[in-house]
Amino acid sequence: MAVYKIFCDESCHLEHDGADIMVLGALHCSAEKAVQLSKHIKWLRHNHNFKPELKWNKLHKHQWPLYKDLIDLVVDSAEVRFKSTVVLNKNLLDHHQYNAGSHSDFYYKMFYYTLRDFLNKGDDYRIYLDYMDTLGAEKTRKLCEVLQNHTPWQLSVTATIVQSYEVQLIQLCDLLIGAVAYRNRDDIECKSPIKLKFVEYLESRLGYPLDYATPPWEEQFNIFRFQPRRSNAK
Repeated sequence: MAVYKIFCDESCHLEHDGADIMVLGALHCSAEKAVQLSKHIKWLRHNHNFKPELKWNKLHKHQWPLYKDLIDLVVDSAEVRFKSTVVLNKNLLDHHQYNAGSHSDFYYKMFYYTLRDFLNKGDDYRIYLDYMDTLGAEKTRKLCEVLQNHTPWQLSVTATIVQSYEVQLIQLCDLLIGAVAYRNRDDIECKSPIKLKFVEYLESRLGYPLDYATPPWEEQFNIFRFQPRRSNAK
């Protein structure tokens, strides 16, 4: 049984947070590769004399060489797969009609879409989620339940809440979904030069824009864009 680790993060996932989109992301690799990547990121941080936690909302222009190396690390690692689900026009979501009145149910549906392409029969999956609040235990239980309910075989999966500052690959996932969210948002008035530089370099390495829905068979950096249906309610 092969063991895979999946590191997840989310942006603008709350129902009434003022954002027009929601983005979920997951970074997938073997357990052995996860160890190698974590060590390499620590080496890069030491090499660039960078000690704080890597976070999209705290990008700094003087650290561009580090960010560039991190992008290259992801794109040049054939064993690393990334999937992002972008929910567009979040204000159009009609939970009463489609999600039994629950934004939480919709959230887990989107997480299933984010993770489903990583799941194969006979493998073992260990999912890591960033700590958000005291509801972590319920969140991990519900996520495993949803994944199993939509998988036609007995799924070997565990989910664990972690502190992002302790997990290098959660921090890397934060940067990647931050870039995807930034490119897809319509409500950003003041563009950040360093964030734009990050986005544009990542797009140049991938060969396509981050506000583009990739084909389902794109495995390395897959972007699934979900457009809510307009409600027919008067």
